[in-house]
Amino acid sequence: MVALTHPNLAEDFKEGMKFVANKDYTRAAELFLKIAEQGHAEAQFYLGLMYEGGQGITKDDQQAVSWWTKAAEQGNVLAQNNLGLMYEQGQGVEQDYQKAANWFSMAAEQGDAEAQYTIGFMYANGDGVPRDYLQAIYWFSKAAEQGDVAAQFKVALLLLGEVHTPDNNVKQDFIEAYKWFKIAGVDGDENAKDGLEVAESYLTPSAVEEAQRRADEWIANHKK
Repeated sequence: MVALTHPNLAEDFKEGMKFVANKDYTRAAELFLKIAEQGHAEAQFYLGLMYEGGQGITKDDQQAVSWWTKAAEQGNVLAQNNLGLMYEQGQGVEQDYQKAANWFSMAAEQGDAEAQYTIGFMYANGDGVPRDYLQAIYWFSKAAEQGDVAAQFKVALLLLGEVHTPDNNVKQDFIEAYKWFKIAGVDGDENAKDGLEVAESYLTPSAVEEAQRRADEWIANHKK
């Protein structure tokens, strides 16, 4: 077993990460376990990763969930998102969409783009939360602004309003829809071209120019 050589948990954590970098996963797991038991959130998160992946320690999804829960309750955003995935997939725990949505929401509120997309998706589909297109586009928009391509496409779809979904109560905005389809296309979404054609069919030439201007401006400000 690895002995703690530093009184400071942060220093011990750095030592553990050196073991990881050197692919000495067994020693890393041993050290992470010792400092995780003392409440170090990042060590708890990484220990969960090692249990989930079976690196340096016997694979155990239940242990991964246990350590991620400890880290998540301390506000660790990565652990919160991973817990959401575990509850969503029923991995290491009984599948529970409500608990998944709760953890994704916590991570989303801390700015995690993946969690923002996922909770938006859950609101759009009514998984674990009541279906709410306004909440869906709110979270999709947060992720889209961070460059999440899938979220950019979803924002554009919802902005088509009833053209996309009959019960969609998002305010229809074809200029903004065109803008986000354009951005998603530049970022690699293969379906964006079809969306662009739909949005463009509802726009005048001058409106298309405005939509293109907005897309170009966003891209210029976000692509460095």
